[in-house]
Amino acid sequence: MLWQRSLVMMDLETGSLWAHLLGRAMRGPLQGEELERLHSVMTDWKTWRDEHPTTTVLKLSRTAEEYQRTFYRDSSQFVLGIAEGNAARAWPFDQLVRQPVVNDEFAGKPLLIVFVQGSSTALAFDGRYNGHTLTFSNVGGELIDDRTGSQWDPASGKGVAGQLKGAQLTPEVGVVSYRRAWRDFHPQSTYWRAE
Repeated sequence: MLWQRSLVMMDLETGSLWAHLLGRAMRGPLQGEELERLHSVMTDWKTWRDEHPTTTVLKLSRTAEEYQRTFYRDSSQFVLGIAEGNAARAWPFDQLVRQPVVNDEFAGKPLLIVFVQGSSTALAFDGRYNGHTLTFSNVGGELIDDRTGSQWDPASGKGVAGQLKGAQLTPEVGVVSYRRAWRDFHPQSTYWRAE
């Protein structure tokens, strides 16, 4: 089933129909209920495996499509979006290709948005660490915070060198979506643009 050109989930217990981009039951006994949002990462196998070398994989017999990096060849079709209440903001991939490190704010919270070009991985992190708001720059292809000069891994949000080596930024719940689907489900969304 599709709703606004997006797949619909159905729970087996009640038969309620859920919009996956909203995490909300749209029809059925649980209509109006919302699922707990969890942080997830949409990346390529190499990037994931480098960070999590002991990962195992579930192979589903019904999986017919193989997703490769070419899936994102038209970056203008995709966004990383965050929604909270009636507010939403999206960071278009075609803009992130131009500016892969973004210091932004949403719902009163400073955010770090990063885009890892080789794997088309878009991630959002809370821009605060240990009570301090950090701003980040792309310095020679490295993610550096301007406050301490520490280097960070953009794919994990971990400090890898400098004063904050070993520190961990808190990931935000972001959704990688087709741009049109995000607009359909979040018509009030604002969109970031590269400088």
